[in-house]
Amino acid sequence: MHGSLLRGARQQLHAQIAEALEARFPELMESQPELLAQHYAEAGLVEKSVAYWSKAGRRSAARSANLEAAAHLARGIAALSRLPETPERLRQELAMQLTLGPVLLSTRGYGVPEARDPYRRGTELAARLGDDRARFAATWGLWITTHGGGRDDEERLRHLDELFRIADRVGDQELSLQAHHSAWATRIWRGEFIRTREHVRRGNDLYDPDQHRHHALLYGGHDPGVCGEGQGAIALWALGWPDQATQSAAAGVALAERLQHVPSLLHALWFAAAVAHLRRDVAAVRVLGERLSTLGRDHGLKQYQAIGGIFRGWALTEAGSQAEGIAELRAGVGHYGAAAWTMLALFHAILAEAELRAANIEHAEAALAGIENIGNRWWRAEFLRLRGDLQRVGPAADAAAQSYREAILLAHDQQARSLELRAATALARLLRDQGCRADACDLLAPIYGWFTEGFDTPDLKDAKALLDELDGA
Repeated sequence: MHGSLLRGARQQLHAQIAEALEARFPELMESQPELLAQHYAEAGLVEKSVAYWSKAGRRSAARSANLEAAAHLARGIAALSRLPETPERLRQELAMQLTLGPVLLSTRGYGVPEARDPYRRGTELAARLGDDRARFAATWGLWITTHGGGRDDEERLRHLDELFRIADRVGDQELSLQAHHSAWATRIWRGEFIRTREHVRRGNDLYDPDQHRHHALLYGGHDPGVCGEGQGAIALWALGWPDQATQSAAAGVALAERLQHVPSLLHALWFAAAVAHLRRDVAAVRVLGERLSTLGRDHGLKQYQAIGGIFRGWALTEAGSQAEGIAELRAGVGHYGAAAWTMLALFHAILAEAELRAANIEHAEAALAGIENIGNRWWRAEFLRLRGDLQRVGPAADAAAQSYREAILLAHDQQARSLELRAATALARLLRDQGCRADACDLLAPIYGWFTEGFDTPDLKDAKALLDELDGA
């Protein structure tokens, strides 16, 4: 019968239904705003429908129903285009665009062009309205969706500088917190681990989990405190503090669980799994990878599902299931690379090492070439070490020593003691095999001697065993 009604009569019916629902069931305005939005949209009452689509989008985002949130917000933004262009309409669209941005980052990933669109439009709207706070949020989105490396790296740094300028101009500590959030997540992928830790420290001084929990809905889809603990943990491992890295990563997971925000929890698990992998803790990586895969799948967050597959695949290869693990690794790296770039160098390195151990030399070379093409510096030393490992089993064996030495020099320049130790251990083994035992010991001993923790990790155990062998000889 509804379909046989004339358009005007149908619109009137939907308006009556919406008004009755508002009057008789006011709880629906909070629990099912999308229902009212739909009725008002069918009634042709655009302003009312926009208000409820916006409310529905925010509500879905707050409970991590990001696919629903994206659909509601997209409908609200589309409806707004039918209204006259007034400052109020621009403000409504700006608010919805800045809510949609983090939702798309969580569902689609940082590297997908569509995730950048709300921030481009938000920048334009904020400039027209003269709204510095909104300009900050939109610039933040442009920053996070700009890849590192090459000319893109220069653009990313320009966005970062703009964030600090706006925060200083407004004089708001919340904006300063997010500027530091952006800074530590910029510096770490440039291999600037000391500067990363400084920005984490300064950000943590400004952060309060209760006061700033809403930031996850506005900036990047995750909590800044959770991110600081996680990315700070990566920096700690690189700088030679593997035990402190584990503690920081665990603190990030605990904070995310307290906040009960699924994308923030996935963000924390991502970095906890990365730290466990860097420590070569196979059991922990397996557990964290499976948790990432399950949560990512259950909440439609494909980026995290891919990350979980990568770590689970690595754990399988280490446990002896090489074929199954490499297949999962290849799939995970492919899916992740289509959506994001931040840890792509690490993931290519994980795949390259697994392929090399399986004697899949051509596949290992292809995975390693992927690191070269990414352009960021944070994992460059490991690229050079793995290149040396590949050269040792190929016709370019004589070049392996040079690759290892380049890795050592770069890691030393970055103060990345853990990466320096890995490269030095590889070169010391090569020197030993060439009969240069004293040179091998002189190279490795001072680097190993720097460490004060992490002696239960395979990297330090392997270095110690090699030193004992060289010393005994």
